Amino acid sequence: MPAKSLSAENYFPHYQPLIYVPSGTIAGYELLARTHARKNNVVSAGGLFSDPTLPVSLKIGIDRHLRQIGFDYFAQHEECGFVSINISPDWISRLGAGVISPTLKMIDEAGLDPSRVVIEITETAGELKELQRLVKQYRKHGLRIAIDDFGAGNSQLDRIIALAPDIIKLDMRLFKNAARGGLSADVLLGLMAITERAGFEVVCEGVETIEEFCFGIDCGANYMQGYLFSEAVVEPLATDSFKPFIKELTGEYFKRKTTRLGHSIDHTRHIKSAVLDLKQNLQNGAEPHQVMTSALQPLGIMRFFICDDSGNQLSPNFEIGTDGICIEDAYIGYNWSWRPYFPTLLAMRNRIEFDLVASTTYRDASTRRLCKTFGLFLDDQRVLLVDAEVRDEVLLAQG
Repeated sequence: MPAKSLSAENYFPHYQPLIYVPSGTIAGYELLARTHARKNNVVSAGGLFSDPTLPVSLKIGIDRHLRQIGFDYFAQHEECGFVSINISPDWISRLGAGVISPTLKMIDEAGLDPSRVVIEITETAGELKELQRLVKQYRKHGLRIAIDDFGAGNSQLDRIIALAPDIIKLDMRLFKNAARGGLSADVLLGLMAITERAGFEVVCEGVETIEEFCFGIDCGANYMQGYLFSEAVVEPLATDSFKPFIKELTGEYFKRKTTRLGHSIDHTRHIKSAVLDLKQNLQNGAEPHQVMTSALQPLGIMRFFICDDSGNQLSPNFEIGTDGICIEDAYIGYNWSWRPYFPTLLAMRNRIEFDLVASTTYRDASTRRLCKTFGLFLDDQRVLLVDAEVRDEVLLAQG
């Protein structure tokens, strides 16, 4: 790389919009490094900061040059919302204890409201105690904290707990793989349940298709960014530039979602009716292994079994297949009271307005099919539990 190209003045910022999904407006921008290549084409300069052959001091100097330009611009344009900047943990470790962050000094010199700055902590390197110290300093001055590339490499859960960020930015590759369905989707949706419980805002980046936009909503994303909306721009755009487009995309999402949910609701209604009929047949004296399965198997009902009101399994599993019922007695004596739906079932006992309870959707360990467990009391002491395949209510690009 020519020495001239490593001069700070040869680098400049571009800004990629972050769309706030509830309003459809541009809430802020991520500051990205750009430079000129041959024939004066504008190209990303991101690779410079990950190049191990370049001195860290050089990379820090260029980064601060870009940051100062961004801070000065946003200080003069309040309508642009917030500006999000990346900070490497490796660089943070170079700051001694008690040293005021240069970023804070630049924000102050620019006259920029600190609450309009988001610090994205990248990578998985860096001393956690140093990160905590600096994050505390940032928070004291009103800045917000984001964890970038969440889900990449190591779990990063230790950092999430220690730093308690305001924002989680999903790893782009994980998000794109998950939008195609399968195990990646299961894992990511599980992670999103954690972020929702903890109250973090979520950013999906790299959104390029309508399918990815729809999946981002299913993930509970507050913000999205990507080429579906805009590449990084030289200057921030009007706040409502994409509002009509977001309204159109959201309308498409609801069209697809309501159709999917309608099919799922109808299917679940048929399952519940079949489960209530099964209960009636057992109460009328039918032997479990002789139950007619013609109405159960086509609905995706996989098995049923009986427990006592303490969760101890009394009967074998009655596995339902195309050829009838197969008896599996390996689980007799197992206790299922630890499953979340079981205490709910007990709490609903003797409340006649409730017929049965259903678990959340999970993937069956034996068949790998998405299913729910439906539970209801056979009598005062026995519980009927039914595992049934259900329609996935999440919109995915495939499957």
